[in-house]
Amino acid sequence: MKIRYSFLLLSIWMLACTKKEQPTDTVTFRLSETISKGKELAVSKSEVVKTELILNGKITLNEDKVARVFPLAGGFVKELYVELGDYVKKGQILAIIRSPEIAGFTREGVDAEAQLRVAEKNAQVAEQLFKTGNISEVELINSRKELESAKGEVERTRAVLDMYSAGKESIYPIKSPVSGVIVQKNIALNMELRTEDISPVFVVGNLDEVWVMANIYESDIPNIKEGYQAEVITTSYPTKIYNGRIDKIFNIIDAETKVLKARVTLPNNNFELKPEMFAQVKINYNEPYSKVAVPSSAIIFDKSRYYVMVYLSDTNIETREVKVFKDNKGITYIDEGLKDGEKVMTKFQLLVYDALND
Repeated sequence: MKIRYSFLLLSIWMLACTKKEQPTDTVTFRLSETISKGKELAVSKSEVVKTELILNGKITLNEDKVARVFPLAGGFVKELYVELGDYVKKGQILAIIRSPEIAGFTREGVDAEAQLRVAEKNAQVAEQLFKTGNISEVELINSRKELESAKGEVERTRAVLDMYSAGKESIYPIKSPVSGVIVQKNIALNMELRTEDISPVFVVGNLDEVWVMANIYESDIPNIKEGYQAEVITTSYPTKIYNGRIDKIFNIIDAETKVLKARVTLPNNNFELKPEMFAQVKINYNEPYSKVAVPSSAIIFDKSRYYVMVYLSDTNIETREVKVFKDNKGITYIDEGLKDGEKVMTKFQLLVYDALND
């Protein structure tokens, strides 16, 4: 029921009875000067309804910036220089491996050098013999071909050893191909490494940028699209909001969890966000319809009903029952009871409500 008053019972000025019997004079009730000056009003207006959807997810590595490091040759771990979680630079040595395979390449290199020296001497002798007519031109050409072949073999063996960065004692280093954090380590001192092993010995992840993988349940799939704004909150930093956008929706539903994955890419220059952190992802999107909207501070809940105080003047304020559709981020959308363009009180409205309805 709508109750309209032409004055308000917030400040009551009454003439007290004197010792002599006198008639009582009534003063018009209105908002007090303090309330009138301090009141705040908002104009209701029709707006597109905004919805907030909360998804669960977790922080993961940016797979585009992850390097998986495998041993170049089999062998045994002689030295280990890093631990899980260490930050490494590109080209930094992570471990030293003693390798029988490298020993074989080294022997090939020594043999190639020896063969080159022999080929060089043979070519020199052939040149002299050809000048004196003791050998044919064909024999001279063959000696030159053998020299070029020996040079090629030396270059090949040197290239192989350079690729492994092999040094003396048949050892080679495992180096980090990128700068980042050691996020996985499957290696230990004296451990035997085999080239046929499918697991990397190190995984190095660049944490300057991370992914947030959010779980979308089937009922929410039609409401979420790429490009939507997202707010990410983690358990570790519950008061900090990381802003991003959905840049990828993976159009495959997980067979076990029955969810679709959405990805939000976030900068992480100070390394606050770490892989496997739990995250809450808030997605905001527009509904295809509009409702009359007012600040949520204008809403009064009493006796299982919702009201607003519609302001016309300091002496004309109406208690209006409304039907609330939903609220989102401080905005309440009204289904019934309020029109576009009406003024509602957002400060001192409870005092006014109590005065008018007690």
